[in-house]
Amino acid sequence: MRTATSHRGAPYAGETIAVGTLHGKESAFAPAFARWLDAGVAPTAQLDTDSLGTFTRDVPRAGTAEHAATAKARGAALELGTATGLATEASYAPALGGFGPMMHEELAVFIDLERGIRVRHGIRQYTHVAPARTVRTSAEARRYLARAGFPHHGVVARTADGVQKGIQDAAVIDALLRRGPVELEPDLRAHMNPTRRRVLRRLSWLLAARLTQLCPGCGCPGFGAVGVVRGLPCAACGNATSQVRLDVDGCPACDEQRERPRPERQADPATCDACNP
Repeated sequence: MRTATSHRGAPYAGETIAVGTLHGKESAFAPAFARWLDAGVAPTAQLDTDSLGTFTRDVPRAGTAEHAATAKARGAALELGTATGLATEASYAPALGGFGPMMHEELAVFIDLERGIRVRHGIRQYTHVAPARTVRTSAEARRYLARAGFPHHGVVARTADGVQKGIQDAAVIDALLRRGPVELEPDLRAHMNPTRRRVLRRLSWLLAARLTQLCPGCGCPGFGAVGVVRGLPCAACGNATSQVRLDVDGCPACDEQRERPRPERQADPATCDACNP
């Protein structure tokens, strides 16, 4: 139930927001939510978030990242009996044509069951993720582990006997190698990956700040970016390009939208189909 301290200026003050996680993500969100919202966070204890998909592919993700995060956020609120729930989902994909860094997209979904709203906010950034590699000797393993940021970043080991996650001790890998080849890959779960935790902390501040933004139409929290308008004119010929001209902010509860021009007034002719076909 909504508390008496919740009001228009601080819609979640004094509330506890349930976080759907098995991997300590609540610690990444706690400072921002306390600072911006005067709200606390609490992790789930029974919600099986792995049932919605794992990085190690032993449980494939059934739907999109947004569907998974929404299901986790709703499940968290229901488990803890709160009005609000929060969850995140990460995706990694090759960038720059498959050469160089990976693109890490972290998506957060916040739901408010009493207001009937859902707020999504995501960030994307390049990151280094060591590709999986099969090793046969301790020397090969050490070279891979150095590249993967071990032991601060945990790794996953695959052998003929199965998958072992959360390894932060090289002796475990040495023991596995005595029984045969081992395929190593980074453990991308939040509690095993400091790089991802930094992204989560950054996302937490952006989401918390957004939840303080009230819709100018209905006063609902969560007013923020919902889309873009393309068509920035070419600096050389004036034709519309595919570059973004406006950002669009919207409300999670009503149809209110506002457009925000970007600082760039003209597009590089290199992005123009007419000037650079």
